[in-house]
Amino acid sequence: MLLSELPAEILYIILAHLPNVNALANLSQTCHRLHKTILDGESVIFREFVQTRFPGIETPPYWRDAAQALTSRSRAMYKKGITARFIVPSDWTKLGHQGAIVRDRSTLGYKPPISSYEIWNGGSWADRKEVMAWGAGNQLVMRVNQHGHSMKQQWVVLDELDALDVYDDIRSLHLLSSQKRYQNDTDVEHLIFGRARGDISHMVISHNEGKYEHKQIFKTNEASTVATDLSKGPNPVLAATFQGDAVGFYHAETDEEEIEPFAILHPLFGTISTTRLLSSSTVAIGTGLSEGSLSISQITPTGVSHLQAYSLGEPEWARIEHSYENPPAVQNLSRETFIGAIEPLGAHSLTGGSPGDVFLTAWESHSVRLHDLRAPDPVVNIYVDNTDTNPIYSLLSFGHDSFLVGSGGEGLVKIFDLRMGTKSRALDTQMETGYSYRAPPHHYPEYGFSTFLSTPAPDTFTNEAAHPFARYRESPSGHRQPNSYRGPVYAMSSPSPSSPTVYAGVVGGIVQLDFVSTDDLFGPNREWCQKNLGLDLNTTETQFPDPSTQVMNLGGYERPAPYDFGSVSKLRRQREFWKIPPEDMLNGYGQDSWDWRWGNVEQRGTWRSLNDS
Repeated sequence: MLLSELPAEILYIILAHLPNVNALANLSQTCHRLHKTILDGESVIFREFVQTRFPGIETPPYWRDAAQALTSRSRAMYKKGITARFIVPSDWTKLGHQGAIVRDRSTLGYKPPISSYEIWNGGSWADRKEVMAWGAGNQLVMRVNQHGHSMKQQWVVLDELDALDVYDDIRSLHLLSSQKRYQNDTDVEHLIFGRARGDISHMVISHNEGKYEHKQIFKTNEASTVATDLSKGPNPVLAATFQGDAVGFYHAETDEEEIEPFAILHPLFGTISTTRLLSSSTVAIGTGLSEGSLSISQITPTGVSHLQAYSLGEPEWARIEHSYENPPAVQNLSRETFIGAIEPLGAHSLTGGSPGDVFLTAWESHSVRLHDLRAPDPVVNIYVDNTDTNPIYSLLSFGHDSFLVGSGGEGLVKIFDLRMGTKSRALDTQMETGYSYRAPPHHYPEYGFSTFLSTPAPDTFTNEAAHPFARYRESPSGHRQPNSYRGPVYAMSSPSPSSPTVYAGVVGGIVQLDFVSTDDLFGPNREWCQKNLGLDLNTTETQFPDPSTQVMNLGGYERPAPYDFGSVSKLRRQREFWKIPPEDMLNGYGQDSWDWRWGNVEQRGTWRSLNDS
C-alpha cells in the first residue's frame, strides 16, 4: 500500500515521526492527496509532531509555530548558532529615590540574580509578553517587552532606599506574574526579592503607572539572606538560605501580610553551600564537607524531614549531633565535596518520572553529575570539561536534551548534551531497573562546546567602579580599549521551556544569548523568525551601532570527549553577519555541523580579536 493510500489517522501517526518541519512540508508536495490530508489535519499533525519530537516541552496550542520554534532552536543548538549582545536599559521609568547616600561602595561589582518569563496573550505565537528583571546591586531593573501586533518596550528601575551599603544588595529575585494566581493582573508585575541584610518581600510594580508597593513580608528575624529559591507548579514554596546555615520554608501563596516560615531546616553536616527546590515537596542541599555532601529532604505542609544523604565513606553517627531519631541513609560519592549549583530537570523528556526525581549538581571537581532519586546508583552520569578547571557557578536546563553551565572564570558558558556518555550509564540503568530513559534515534554526541562572553561591555553599560573587569588598556593604535571580561557567569535564566533566549548574569550586567542559526535568520525561514522571535538584531555594518542591538563576536572551543586526554581543543571564532561571503552560503559553508558565523582559528591565529583581547 502506498503512503498516500493510508487512512488519515494512521498517516498522522507516521508524520509525527518525521525529523523536522521541512520534511513534512516537502512530503506534502509529493502528491495532491498527501497535500490535502496534511492541510486538513495540520493542527493534529503538528501537535503530534511537537509532543513526539519534543516531549515534556510545554507550549501554547499554536502547533505549527511551536513545531517551527522548537525545530529552529534544536538546529541552532546542534550548529552552535548563538547570537550574543549586552542588555542596555534605555528610556526607563525611575521609581523610588532619585539619589541615595552611599555608605559603603563595593569594589567587586554586583552579582546579578535574574528572573524571566513569557506568556502568550494574543491569537498567535508572535503575540506574547516577555518580562526580564535582575538585581543591579541595591537597584531592581525590569524590562517588559510586548511582542506581536502591539509591540511595546518598557523599562523600570526601582531604587527605594535612601541610604545604601553592600548589605542592601539584592541577592535573589523571582518574577511571579506567570503563575495562574496573578495572570489576570496584566498591568502590574508581582515579584519576590531578597536583600543581603535579610529583607524578603513580595512586591507589586505597575510599569504603566510608575508605582510600586510591598504586598507581603517574609519574616526572617533579620538573618542575613544568602539566596532564595521558589518552586514551580501549584502550591509554591519559598526556601530562604540564611547565613547562619539554616533554610527557612514559606508558603508563597497566602493572603497573610507577614509570612512566618512553616519550617526551618538545619543541615546534619557542615555548612550550606547551595539550596535548590527540586519540586514543591523536595529540596536538595549541598554542603562543603565530605560527609553529607548532598542531602535530600521532603517538604510537607507542616515541616521538613530528611530522606537521604550522599557522603564520603561511612559516617560515624555517634559523633553527629542532630534531632532526628532515624538518620538518613548515606551513600558514597567521591572525593569532591563542594556543590556550587543544583538544577532540577523536572518531568524531563529524556528521563521521565515526576518533578524532583532527576536533577544536576555542579561539584568542586568542575564536573556536573546527573542524579536520579529512583535509581540505586546516586550518580547516573557525569559531564566534564577537562579544559576548564574553574568552579561552576550556575546551571540551566535548556531545550529538551541539553543544559548550560556558567563557569567561575573567563566568562565561560558551556553547552552539554544530556545524552553525552549515556551509553554506559543511563541506558544500563534503564535496562537494569526499568526507569524511563529514552535512547535518541541517532548516535550520542561525543564532544561539546564552550564559548567565552569576553567582549567588553559598551560604555553606556559599565564603568570602572562597578565593573572592575572592564578596565582600559592601550591598543596598538594608541586608543584606550577595555580588557576582555574574565569573570564568572553567576546566574542564567530562560523565559520559557520553548524560548530560544538565555540571559546570563556577569559582574555588573546581563548578556542575552539567542540560540538561532544564521540560515534561519537569512534563509527561507527569515520572515517567520522576524515575525515570531522578535530578536531586533543589528546585522548590518554601522559606524555608531546601538549597544542594545550590537551583536558580539564570540570565541570558543570544541571540548574533546571526557575520556580523551590526548586531543587538542579546536578553537573557533565568530565573524560579523555582514562579513559572511556570499560564496560561503552558496557553497554550504557551515551547513554540515557549524553555523555560518563560526570559523576555524588558524594555527598562528587567536580566538580573540584585537578588540576583544
